[in-house]
Amino acid sequence: MPRSSIVRAGILFAVLPWFAISCGTKTATEPGLNQSVTSIAAPEQFLNSAQQEHRELLLDGRPTPIEWNIAGPPAYVLMHGIGGGRDLLLAMRSVWTYDRFGAPVAVYFLFQWPDGTPSVLDHPIVDDSVDILDDLGNLLVDCRAGNDALIRPTSWHRSSIEEDQLTVEIFSDSLGSYPADNWRWGAGTTDPCFPSSIIEFVGAGSEGDNRGQFEHPAAGLMEDRYDTGSGAVRDSGRVTYAANFTQYPNGVVPILIASKGTRDTRLNRGHPTSYVVWKNTPAKPLTACDSLNPVRVDDSSVRDKTWNPGDYVPGWILSLPTASQFDVLARGNWFAGKWNLEVRRNMTTYFKPAADSVNVSSWTPWNDDVQLVEGRHYKVRVTVYDASSTKGSQSILLPLYLKPR
Repeated sequence: MPRSSIVRAGILFAVLPWFAISCGTKTATEPGLNQSVTSIAAPEQFLNSAQQEHRELLLDGRPTPIEWNIAGPPAYVLMHGIGGGRDLLLAMRSVWTYDRFGAPVAVYFLFQWPDGTPSVLDHPIVDDSVDILDDLGNLLVDCRAGNDALIRPTSWHRSSIEEDQLTVEIFSDSLGSYPADNWRWGAGTTDPCFPSSIIEFVGAGSEGDNRGQFEHPAAGLMEDRYDTGSGAVRDSGRVTYAANFTQYPNGVVPILIASKGTRDTRLNRGHPTSYVVWKNTPAKPLTACDSLNPVRVDDSSVRDKTWNPGDYVPGWILSLPTASQFDVLARGNWFAGKWNLEVRRNMTTYFKPAADSVNVSSWTPWNDDVQLVEGRHYKVRVTVYDASSTKGSQSILLPLYLKPR
């Protein structure tokens, strides 16, 4: 996107609240904005193209006019602060797609909201005291002499820092009735879970890290949950994140650190070492002799690559999910003071028996998802959390209409 367009988009979030001030007053009043969302029908493929290439939106968190102009103007949603959070405006767009034979395929959402500072770390494990080298380069910790300071529970603690998050709730009908789908995006726990290329990273296919590399190669995931009215419960399958620490009575110790595998060309299969430890090769267990901090190794701005007090290990081990947890794709991107989050889910999600995953007649819709139908009305609610799991901003129940062709 041209720089001027990005600047204008950032200014928009600053200008809209100013217009909400009534003439002659200094108190914010609720703007008369259209807070209903219409999902516009669009072809999944360019049917008039000789190549018949896929039209699928590139889920990379970088919305472009060619992708989203078909959705029309965004709905600007007034988000009310919860848990000590602030009021803000969120822009929301949606399209749903159909294939060349007219069958529904997927629903897409674009969420954009202001955030002065992005937070992608979630409860990292912080080095309290281990310093491998002093300022003169003298060795302070020598594992060959039996010094195990790096793996002592008293050397680490779990930070209270949290990631930015967004949840989407889609209710079963126009009245906002349960059950409801509940999708959670986390800047550090779900967003970095994108597929690895088997060409670039040999062995990614055998580990299952390549799933989706051709359909949506830049897309991460959202945690998929289901709410029958008594609280959100995870859908079946493994989620994208697992604890990267062992808890002891006197502290914690990291389990894995990023490493370069035997055939991989970069650390961590291309995932950012600053907030991701990828479960499958090349991650490795932290030992007393792992004197180099992978986060520092991957940072050319620092000279000392060894562990220093205040260094950290990401708090979660990440991997691609399984079963119904793979239903909701998403990718976020923070730029110019705001988050852009693109989301995709099939209109109907199916359970595909492993023994007969090719035979479509054996597929059945998941019973832990709200199945979406062209022409129907639903209710949707969006909540964003600013570096917190409690402090955030939430919309009212918004009408969602999947407008027919």
